[in-house]
Amino acid sequence: MVPLIRSFRGNISRFLNEAQLFQFLLVFVGLFNLSLCLYEDQVGKFDWKQNYVGQIKFASFDTISTARKIIVATEENVIAALNLKSGQILWRRVLEKGYAGKIHALGGIAEGDLITVSGGVPTIVRAWDLATGHILHEWPIAEHNLGRLEDVRWHIKDGTLHHILPIYDSGVEVTSYDSKTGEKLTTKKVSAPFISQGTECVLAAPFLACLKGDKSLAVLFFVHLFDTNVQIAPVTMNTIFGAGTQGPYKLESIVGGDSVVAVSADNNQRKRVLILGETTNVIARDIPGEIALHVTLVDNEKVLLETSFKDGTTQVRGVMLLSSKPVPEVSVTISHSSLFFPIIGASICLRQPKGGSQMIQCRHLFSSQDHTVTLLQHNKFVWAREESLASIVAVEIIELPMSDRDQAIETEFDQKESIDIDGSWDILGMTIRRINSQFNQAKSFLQSLLDFDNQQFNQRTDLVRDKFGLHKMIVVVTSAGKLYGIETRKGEIIWQTRIQNIRGFANNPHSVVLYVQRGSRHFPNPPQCALLVEDKNTEEGVVYTFNPITGQALDGLMKLGYRIKQSMLLHLYTDDFLRIILILDARDKVHVFPKNSTAIAATVGKNTYFFIVDRTTGTLSGLSLSYSTSQTLVAHKVWELVLSPKNQRITQVVAKNPIERVHSQGRVLSDRSVLYKYINPNLVAIVTEGVGNSLKNTLNLYLLDVVSGNMIFSINHKRIRGPIHIVHSENWIVYSYFNDKNRRTEIATLELYEGKVQSNTTVFSSLVTTKLPIVERQAFIFPASVERMQETITEKGITSKHILVALANGGILELPWIMLDPRRPINPEVREEGVIPYMPEIPIHTESIVNYNQSLSRVSGIHTSPSGLESTCLVFVHGLDLFYTRVAPSKTFDVLKEDFDYYLIVIVLAALLISSYITKKLASQKAQKQAWK
Repeated sequence: MVPLIRSFRGNISRFLNEAQLFQFLLVFVGLFNLSLCLYEDQVGKFDWKQNYVGQIKFASFDTISTARKIIVATEENVIAALNLKSGQILWRRVLEKGYAGKIHALGGIAEGDLITVSGGVPTIVRAWDLATGHILHEWPIAEHNLGRLEDVRWHIKDGTLHHILPIYDSGVEVTSYDSKTGEKLTTKKVSAPFISQGTECVLAAPFLACLKGDKSLAVLFFVHLFDTNVQIAPVTMNTIFGAGTQGPYKLESIVGGDSVVAVSADNNQRKRVLILGETTNVIARDIPGEIALHVTLVDNEKVLLETSFKDGTTQVRGVMLLSSKPVPEVSVTISHSSLFFPIIGASICLRQPKGGSQMIQCRHLFSSQDHTVTLLQHNKFVWAREESLASIVAVEIIELPMSDRDQAIETEFDQKESIDIDGSWDILGMTIRRINSQFNQAKSFLQSLLDFDNQQFNQRTDLVRDKFGLHKMIVVVTSAGKLYGIETRKGEIIWQTRIQNIRGFANNPHSVVLYVQRGSRHFPNPPQCALLVEDKNTEEGVVYTFNPITGQALDGLMKLGYRIKQSMLLHLYTDDFLRIILILDARDKVHVFPKNSTAIAATVGKNTYFFIVDRTTGTLSGLSLSYSTSQTLVAHKVWELVLSPKNQRITQVVAKNPIERVHSQGRVLSDRSVLYKYINPNLVAIVTEGVGNSLKNTLNLYLLDVVSGNMIFSINHKRIRGPIHIVHSENWIVYSYFNDKNRRTEIATLELYEGKVQSNTTVFSSLVTTKLPIVERQAFIFPASVERMQETITEKGITSKHILVALANGGILELPWIMLDPRRPINPEVREEGVIPYMPEIPIHTESIVNYNQSLSRVSGIHTSPSGLESTCLVFVHGLDLFYTRVAPSKTFDVLKEDFDYYLIVIVLAALLISSYITKKLASQKAQKQAWK
């Protein structure tokens, strides 16, 4: 009986286990039907990503690890390891933004450790794993002299970190720490009464060299930081350069060599090298000021590398540091487009066997003036990294030109070329062009069959406009003054060019202006872009015109001779289809570009207005061109407004996208009435930040009509701080901020309506419209930190709007506008078509992250552009990484799906056609039989 009971229990438990397993499998399989995923074959098909590290600040070769690599620290607060053979990033660690992550020192690599010092309050010391980049140790240093953070020097050697702080009129305080544990070892003070607030000091470990005095009485003082018994006598400029030398003088430490400094004189025309020790050794040899210096070791002897750049050729000359004897084995001359006024960031020279003898082989890591990083190994160019792409300041997406075949057809049917001078049609010329066109098409067909590439106009076969307008050219401008043309299909850099001695307006690198004067639809005229910048030396305006498809300069770099205050791209065209640029100089005088288009611009002078924002005084003013003549454009002020200049600061001025189109002018309500949108093309959103009367951070948002100067709407937020990100489109505004009171990120939205009656159904006028709009507003809680925001845009504006939000965790969220609609009802019983009930939190769905697992660091901008498909928007994200993709906010309603079964539909249609024919035959036979009955 007992065995039977045990057997019964076993069968029951086995049955229950199988039932539970079946339920688990059923639920598991059901989850796949509910999930939204990115198929593996779609990864990288419509998108691409490129990683960068930024401008090199510190660099060192890793000779300890098995996998040889280069450790770099950059101005963008990045620490990374680069592959020695390919330059690819092996690992990368992005530190905090701003001064909190600024890297002050990098060292310890020779001992097998990587130690970095970054930040300010507090200073963070980190130890990293050289192989993986993982943090091993981290500890802070509390700075007691917060006002003198820039004066602190750091030195890392033999596992000890030295904190060096000059004390005015007293000496130098040196505090030593264990670099791994943070244990404070010693603190001592070295006497140096000559150090004052105006003294220039550089670290040349173990010495601190200081330059003090005016142009005629400048003297160099030296302090040994770790041994008070070593005393070095000060050196005058006459001792270094000889009698008759003139200032101003400049002191600099030479990278790679301890105890070596250089002093320049005669306004940096010449310099000399000093070797510090118990006695100062001055190398009695003048070096031109433009030559960059670096010290490396060759057979345990110091060699001075002198790098010069002239006419596109880079020359590295090696001399013995003490004797100035040339070292031809380490000298090299190379010409390469990636080298542009380069300096050596890191260098290593070793003797290696070659052909039965020992030869010196050197590796040089160059950092160019345009932020390009290159590696020279064994006197050969190995690789280059375009690190200036980590600091993009302006972007435009340009449509590619037609193919040679389409251009030939366009020329064939050009009516202007087919009409004679007397107005008659040139039949013979049309016939000849027709024959030539047919011949060229046949020739092109044969070349395609033979796989022979011979384009008529030296045009790349793949750089042509596609059927749906998805293949385009991305034109970017970087803060280093370098321009790039990047095609959107694979992210390949097609062309690059650099412009010397330029900068953004008011010395702000992000204030350059890039205009598209002529697109690629005006064959045979080439497309043209105009870049407006400032000259570094004269601070006057400069215009650089170029072909955005090839990068070729058209009119080149033109100096305007005046400072640019404001600019505007008109909708008018010249005879060669160039859009006119209006430029307002510092004296409020209006200029046009091209210069011969004043008469054309004057035709719309009565309807043209400028607005100017002075961020320092908080003043806004509007100018009109109504008094202009066909020979001269005259600007006069029509309104002025001051926005609390004492305690508020204008941080953002955001206008609508000039290429945006509004498809629907109204919104249908539940009672079938229409609520018309307030679509004012002259509306500008202005954000001011500051401290209110209660000493709390405040945010003010103003909606201003910049033609009439009328304040349309304003709102005030208390206990709010930045960063503020704002999107202005159609009749709505979205902006994000950080709520100090509730300690969270919030997104607020405004939507403007005219009401149920339009003020003017044909033309909008800021000077006639006096009725203020109805403003709907709402705020939402956003469970993430926002880096940037941008709206999607399409060609006709039919597709629904989505907001692209760059998150701090590296994702790009595609947020539907319906989630941010300020008309979402709080009462769930109130129902309206197309409006969902209000919820304070905005959820972040994982499937809405358009870059899936490709995290993007330090996003500085999102640029959107319409494609030839109304459903598709092109998205380009730039920052420390570059990312390109395409999004379809309303799905791809105007194109068939990728998995559309063409074979099945053909088979079905063929079957229907055959069955209809057979049915017709049978029906006719049946009718014939019935007729004979």
